[in-house]
Amino acid sequence: MEETRKTVPVSISPIGWACGCSRRGTSHAKDGRPCQDAHAIWSSSFMGEPILAVAVADGHGGARHDLSHCGAALAIQAAVGEVIASLPVAGSVGAWRPVSLAGEEEFHTRVTARWRESVVADAGRKPGLSPDGEGVPDLLTRYGSTLLIALIDGSECWVGQIGDGDILLVRPDGSIEAPVPKDETLLGMVTYSLSSRDSPGLWRTARFPIGAGGLLLLATDGLSDSFENPESEFHVFARSLSERVTGFGIERVGSALPGWLDGYSLNGSGDDMTLVLVSLNPVPGAEGFEQRTGETGMAPGNGTEAEAGGGTGSGPGGETPNAS
Repeated sequence: MEETRKTVPVSISPIGWACGCSRRGTSHAKDGRPCQDAHAIWSSSFMGEPILAVAVADGHGGARHDLSHCGAALAIQAAVGEVIASLPVAGSVGAWRPVSLAGEEEFHTRVTARWRESVVADAGRKPGLSPDGEGVPDLLTRYGSTLLIALIDGSECWVGQIGDGDILLVRPDGSIEAPVPKDETLLGMVTYSLSSRDSPGLWRTARFPIGAGGLLLLATDGLSDSFENPESEFHVFARSLSERVTGFGIERVGSALPGWLDGYSLNGSGDDMTLVLVSLNPVPGAEGFEQRTGETGMAPGNGTEAEAGGGTGSGPGGETPNAS
């Protein structure tokens, strides 16, 4: 399969490990369309405090969103760029946190503004595009994309999401948390977007302590759409991935991601797929951590998940219209 975009697993001490992969869907390959997903993993530290930023974007595709593959790439750049811009200047006093309790809305606004500025700048470099004030809304629609973000330091994780996609946390005991509940107001294949007129107010966010650790998953909707019952079977898949990471290590799991995602796209939604995994180490002294032994097989899923693995598919999810 062409257009593999894979991140070699990287260690971010003491947070854990992270890796990711974006794959062009079978329907996109058949039609000659590019992969409209993108992801980024960025890590650093400030005054000895570790920082990890993860971003996943899904361009909408379709005739109205013909530049959405560019929009997705600009979205992850805007997310990471705003994290970098938020770092205190040299000589600042106090610890840095990914997003302060009082600054979440401001952070969303800045990410959206940075993305829109990047879109206008990118369009200005393309022949035949001359963005002006009246034409900007239509231009943003052409670049439309969803965006998922996870910002992690040594003790807590903040997640934000606009549009569809999945963010799950599998704890060491096998329990699964969905920090950002699905928006039940959206019907069918409609999704919110960075290009939506009121996008700063459409974000859904959550924060949680790393505590006992676990496996954090960020995925575009093409993956969960490949399961007949995403609400339950995708959770089985997520739990299975956690078991594989525990048993075989994230490096081996990361190397297997392209083949797994290709299989789900071929037998399921046909859409582009992106999956980013963050294996979170437990915070020293946290309760609830339980070391588990690995399974004997590498492929994700148990008998229940294997039945769902082929999926019936629901058509190319990248073709979803946005809610602008």
